[in-house]
Amino acid sequence: MAAEFFVQNLGCKVNRVESDTICAELLVAGGRLTTRDRADVILINTCTVTGEADAKTRKEMRRSLNAAKKPWVIATGCATAIEQEAYKQLGARLIVEPNRQLALQKAIELLGLQTSDTFDDHTIVRCGNEFRSRMGIKIQDGCNNACAYCIVPAARGKAQSIQLQDILTQANIADSQNIGELIITGVNIGAYSHDDRDLAVLLRLLLESTSHLRIRLSSLEPQYLSDELIDMIAGSKSRICAHLHLPLQSGCNKTLREMGRHYDCDFFEERLRKARETMPHIAITTDVIVGFPGESEQDFIESLQFCERMKFSRMHVFRYSKRPGTSASIRTDHIAVQVSRTRAISMGELAQALELQDVRSRLQTTETVLVESDGLGRSESYHQVLLPAHVKKGSLVTMKFTDHHSGLLSGVLIAS
Repeated sequence: MAAEFFVQNLGCKVNRVESDTICAELLVAGGRLTTRDRADVILINTCTVTGEADAKTRKEMRRSLNAAKKPWVIATGCATAIEQEAYKQLGARLIVEPNRQLALQKAIELLGLQTSDTFDDHTIVRCGNEFRSRMGIKIQDGCNNACAYCIVPAARGKAQSIQLQDILTQANIADSQNIGELIITGVNIGAYSHDDRDLAVLLRLLLESTSHLRIRLSSLEPQYLSDELIDMIAGSKSRICAHLHLPLQSGCNKTLREMGRHYDCDFFEERLRKARETMPHIAITTDVIVGFPGESEQDFIESLQFCERMKFSRMHVFRYSKRPGTSASIRTDHIAVQVSRTRAISMGELAQALELQDVRSRLQTTETVLVESDGLGRSESYHQVLLPAHVKKGSLVTMKFTDHHSGLLSGVLIAS
């Protein structure tokens, strides 16, 4: 029996870690990673964060069911946790299993593979040609917040943290395999707590237990950016990337309150001021939603002006997408689609201008760069970098930036 599989990941960095783990276990069990059209089994790790994400999930399910070899399709993850029965109607070869571990076991069974009873998610090696040069580690799952637009707590449950030793074990494996960068991921990483150890303590222990890899924090809710955490990043000598992704969502206090966010603009601005005073070179990226129900033109202008003042190095701009099951979805003051699109264009133009401004500010400075593929890398400040073709994928090099082309930094290698 053929044992070729394809893993389709949708959604966030947490999903990416889970999909990579599934892929790694299937490889260990003897499976062969291939393309969608050659696969006997396709596993889709779904996303349901917005209505648009749900639509994409359905599209990917149908696309996989129509693949050339008429494969079995296994759907797992967040979307299936919310609408399991609805998805089952899409096709006879579609297996809907919200539990990712059970979905993995079903894939192993359909591929005719064998797996060890001693398999442990926390010791699987997710590196090699099949994987990215950056390796993610999930330190927690779930969320206790109740943001008005978000369905994730219903899909993933209450916040729960991974055991500290399991995280350190994964980091040590990554270090021994010469992984260049470790990404700390979770639904709400700032809420990490295990044996009275918080995120700052976890980072200190990761630095002490590894020797060379650099560490990058994924999305961090603004209320968890403590002075201790800022000082930990600043004192790491670039072992922890001087880059924070702080999801603002709106630069208007009225909208933030109605979203159910746990901070206001003054607090957000004060935290950025503290981070930049401590690390003048730090890169701050963010997420912004436009067109949230009830957002007036003045509310939008306030948000736009606040984002401009914050000088983000990168902004992910999202149009509000109605997600059934959230408190925002039942509001009666939804914004017209065309208005939302126009606001997204304006916010997107600002995002492009701010990113270019930050790129230019990096010229004549020096940073470490992770080589992600032939000729391309990722700077500590999270910008893409043009590199000489000879540098090895996965390695960390030091580079002085001297120019930029279409938003990509370039320069000269200082060390490798």
